[in-house]
Amino acid sequence: MSYTNAINSIFSLFLTAWSAGTPAITTTAPKVYWPGVQEPASIDGSKFWARVSQQTVIESQTALAGGDTGKKRYTAQGLIFVQIFCPKSDSANFQKGRLLAVVARDSFRGKTTTENVWIRNARINELSSEESFHRFNVVVEYEYDEIA
Repeated sequence: MSYTNAINSIFSLFLTAWSAGTPAITTTAPKVYWPGVQEPASIDGSKFWARVSQQTVIESQTALAGGDTGKKRYTAQGLIFVQIFCPKSDSANFQKGRLLAVVARDSFRGKTTTENVWIRNARINELSSEESFHRFNVVVEYEYDEIA
């Protein structure tokens, strides 16, 4: 398992569920901004949108070199963040934001990616509102092994 494959497989789980589950809430799937992709200087305050990011917290060696290869096992642990922004222009949008947060959280619950990434402790955090948006964060822990 490589770092790139692990993160891509986690993001794929989210995108599949987001694309399928959110149009029933907001008529179209809200735009998602990904790491490494420049967000516009000005975001339309009348639209729902999300930002996805990840942070590796620790990568520790968890097994000695073995066999003829001399390779070691490293275990990486980190966090995935899905930030959801809901326009304050309509009072119903706060509830829609909660439903979007459930879609995001549930995209990870009880899942292991095809790349054998263990995903756990998906949770929703309601945050204080900004000037134009209600905000929700979904935080998820992940872990995978890399042999190097």
